[in-house]
Amino acid sequence: MNLSEYVGIFIFFAMMLGVSALLILVSHRFAITVKSDSYDWSRPYECGMPNEGFKLDRYPIHYYLVGILFVIFDVETIFLVPWAVTAQEFREIGATAYWLGIMAPFFIVLVIGYMYDLRSGIFDWGHEGPPPPKELRQ
Repeated sequence: MNLSEYVGIFIFFAMMLGVSALLILVSHRFAITVKSDSYDWSRPYECGMPNEGFKLDRYPIHYYLVGILFVIFDVETIFLVPWAVTAQEFREIGATAYWLGIMAPFFIVLVIGYMYDLRSGIFDWGHEGPPPPKELRQ
């Protein structure tokens, strides 16, 4: 093994570490800081609205369930793209039934899962959740 073959890689890593160290040193040297101990600087900025209530309030479980379901159904949709792209190739060789049969179990599981979610009421938000802000209450 000849190390002269890897000189370019060593130079690249040395430059990468050097630039990283330089950026860290410059950012610490010229850091812009707020030197105010007032109450307003210690509070989080919430879209220009004053922050009310306890900061660690619980979100309704529906937020998390819908997020998880979005990820699951989004990943399943990713599998549909290559399948749809190959449609023309299967049609040209006369294997359209095979092309549809490959994804039939996938579609069946997808539809059964979606119907289960609908029946279990995951998408039914109702009137649950935190109360509306004071400005919107009647």
